[in-house]
Amino acid sequence: MQNILNLDYQIFEAINSLSGKWQVLDWFGIFCAKYLIFVIFLILAIWWIKIAKTRSSEDWPIEGKRKWMIFGSVALPMVLSFLINQLLAMIRFRDRPFLNLDINKLVEPMSEKSFPSDHSAMAFAIAVAVYFHNKKLGKILLVLACLIALGRIYGGVHYPLDVIAGAVVGTVLAFIFYKIYFFYQKR
Repeated sequence: MQNILNLDYQIFEAINSLSGKWQVLDWFGIFCAKYLIFVIFLILAIWWIKIAKTRSSEDWPIEGKRKWMIFGSVALPMVLSFLINQLLAMIRFRDRPFLNLDINKLVEPMSEKSFPSDHSAMAFAIAVAVYFHNKKLGKILLVLACLIALGRIYGGVHYPLDVIAGAVVGTVLAFIFYKIYFFYQKR
C-alpha cells in the first residue's frame, strides 16, 4: 500500500509542479478545476431540453416516460456519487495535499476532504451515463471529465488516487443506473 501512496504522491508532484510557471496554463487549470463542471451541467441541460422537445405524436406517453427515465439514469448517478463520496470520506478521510505539503495551490476548496473527489465523481457519472444514451456527446463529456480530474490535481486540491476513486464511483453508478434503465425499457 505504501508503494501505491508513494506513486500517488510522485504523480501528484509531477502534475502540480507545472503550476505557477505559465499564466495561461494556470488559468486553464483553474478553469478546469473549478468551472468546467458547470459547463458539463449546462451541456447536460441543453441535451435534456433537446430530448424533451422531440415529441412523437402517437407515442408521446411512451416517449415521455422514456425521456424521464433517461433523465433519471443520468441525474441519479450524479447525485448518488456525491452522497457516496461523503460516506467514503467518513470511512477513509484524507487531507487535501496543500494541508500537508508545500505546493502550488491554485484553487480554494470548500472543505478539507480530499478522498474521493466529488468533482470527478459527478463529472464521470454524467459523462458515462450520457455516453450510454449518446455516444458522441458522451465522448466529449468524458474528455471534459478527464480535464476536471487533471485540473483538480494541477490546482493542488486532490491527489491522483482521489480523482481516480471519484471517477470509479461515478462510472460504476452510471453503469448500474443504465442497467436499471435498460431493464425497464425491455418491459
